[in-house]
Amino acid sequence: MRDKASEKAVSRLIDEFTRLRKEQSLSHEALARKTGLNRSAISLIESKKRTPTILTCFKITKALDISLDTLIKKVSADS
Repeated sequence: MRDKASEKAVSRLIDEFTRLRKEQSLSHEALARKTGLNRSAISLIESKKRTPTILTCFKITKALDISLDTLIKKVSADS
């Protein structure tokens, strides 16, 4: 059984990753270099074709200079 609320929360988190990346004028390639992930992984996550693991979320938020807990609180408050 799918948990729609959790899926929606992850979707909002990914939207926030994308917003922050663009706000910082980072390309997929630049974010990939900062995270140690590959460019296609970043692209697949942002297009919501791949769900990031918690470790991937930590890597992305660190590269975007924001803590994961801060971002989760922001996304939760927006709902």
